[in-house]
Amino acid sequence: MKKILTLFVLALMTVFTLSAQNDPIFSENFSSVTGSGTQQCDASSSAFNNNTLADVLPGWSSYKAYPANGKVKVGTGSENGWIETPALDLSGVGSIRIVFDARAWNTNNANDGSTMTVTVNSTAYTVEGLANSGQTSDVQCDLTTFELIAAGGGATTIRFEGSPRAFIDNIYIYAATDPTMSVQGTTSFNNVSVNQACTSTLTAHGYNLTAGGTTTVSISGDTQFATTATTVANDDLMTDNGVSIPISFSAAAAGNYTATLTLTNSDYTATVELTAHVIEITDVPTIAALRALIDNSDVNANVTDTSAFYRYTGQGYVTQVFKTGSYTKWIQDETGAIQLYDPDAHLTNVSVDQEITNVIGHVSNYFGYTEFKVMAGIANADINAFPSATPAPIVVTLAQLQDQEYMDGIQGQLIKLENVTFNETGTFTKQIRYTVTQNGVTDTAVYFTGQYDTQVGANIPTTACNIIGVNMRTAAYSNGYGSPRVESRYYILPKTLDDGTLVNENPALQTVAYPNPTPGNITLEINGEATHAAIYNMMGELVDSQAINNGANTIKMSQLSQGVYFICIFNGNEMVGKTKVVRQ
Repeated sequence: MKKILTLFVLALMTVFTLSAQNDPIFSENFSSVTGSGTQQCDASSSAFNNNTLADVLPGWSSYKAYPANGKVKVGTGSENGWIETPALDLSGVGSIRIVFDARAWNTNNANDGSTMTVTVNSTAYTVEGLANSGQTSDVQCDLTTFELIAAGGGATTIRFEGSPRAFIDNIYIYAATDPTMSVQGTTSFNNVSVNQACTSTLTAHGYNLTAGGTTTVSISGDTQFATTATTVANDDLMTDNGVSIPISFSAAAAGNYTATLTLTNSDYTATVELTAHVIEITDVPTIAALRALIDNSDVNANVTDTSAFYRYTGQGYVTQVFKTGSYTKWIQDETGAIQLYDPDAHLTNVSVDQEITNVIGHVSNYFGYTEFKVMAGIANADINAFPSATPAPIVVTLAQLQDQEYMDGIQGQLIKLENVTFNETGTFTKQIRYTVTQNGVTDTAVYFTGQYDTQVGANIPTTACNIIGVNMRTAAYSNGYGSPRVESRYYILPKTLDDGTLVNENPALQTVAYPNPTPGNITLEINGEATHAAIYNMMGELVDSQAINNGANTIKMSQLSQGVYFICIFNGNEMVGKTKVVRQ
């Protein structure tokens, strides 16, 4: 999180003096939050119903928010919590002053921090120095008052987020009359290669500046950063669109680089930190070559080679995706397959059954299973939404799945178990290993990991079926204290069953597109959650994107030339459906 503007922490008396100058645009003292508990600062251990404040504060929204006797606790020991105001009409209000009381949960705990993030629309401001609430349940918990200036204008929501746990009370929003500036945009270039040219466009806004004046733009620090902007007009800064400031970066050597972008006028000075992390990257053309970069023979080791970055430059077909967080994927080419481990969610724009290239990361041996830990995102140009071929699964038997040496040779690839019968009945449950029988061989070989959260509750087949999915070797584990240790072995992670039902994706949306072929627009009926439809031509090029919802939608195609098009249906960043339409 970047500090976009200088943050002011004021004494309580000062805040009262400022507050007396004008009435607040909005305020909330949480007096209607009467619930309490025995945790620090009277916090309850029960979150608001449905994780929302709307029952007691109409229009507010929240996540992991808890009543605390006239104030609100946000967050748990493992997850950041937040509360967000209703949409405020700040039309004509250039900048705002936000005053609030806050306190940290327990800064002596390594999992808790002493900061709070205040997000005004899409701009995040970091508030530091929250005091420790202590560890006793009866502490009265006097909160400290903080104040910051932020960009306003139009419909505005304000979110207060702990890191991960904090208390908040007495929120006041004022129109600010003091001059101020804000800068938004990408200010960090992470894991870029040597001599790679990077660019970013920042947007600067000014409020209450001297009309007719000018603002000087400069960069100090490492000279690898540059901008073509030198001066901008204050009047342009104070428009709704603000002023675009181009930033470029390129470095001839690996390392960390920093610089400071400064905007200065007679009223105010704003500074933004620019950072870059440059690495040496070795290109690797095939998955087989990528796998050969690390020894995975030790099934008791968990080792990542962080000394080297590699870029896979082949064309890897995305065979399978774990649903939760989408941070684990598998890719396969004609030489082999590998698991992409993406804990930092660099590849949220990548979906199953696509083809991708230029993936950057480290290679790992995870207890005998080779992984590629993703360290950077890829451009949309590196994604082929319509591969010409799909990898055929390798048909294996249950006996072969138990053969460690054989499975090592096809590690991570799509496999198929034919004519197997589940020994369990009922519904699928996450984190369960299921036993199946094939030709007289019985084995606990089918693994529904905790990531498969969308299929939980689906009925287990009661007749013989075929299973297609990637194979994964798990680390040795125990079912609990005193339980026998289960040695490292291979499982199949199901992708499809006989009827083609996806078990690691959202159930395929029921879609109807008509008329098809069409002389112009079509009606797209969707039975499920969706946010937009992306239209691709036969070359896989994105030609249009239109907002959609559950139900009937009109998709405009009259502006497109005649030909075949693919309409991909997305829910956020996740592709949840696809259909083909002919434009006459």
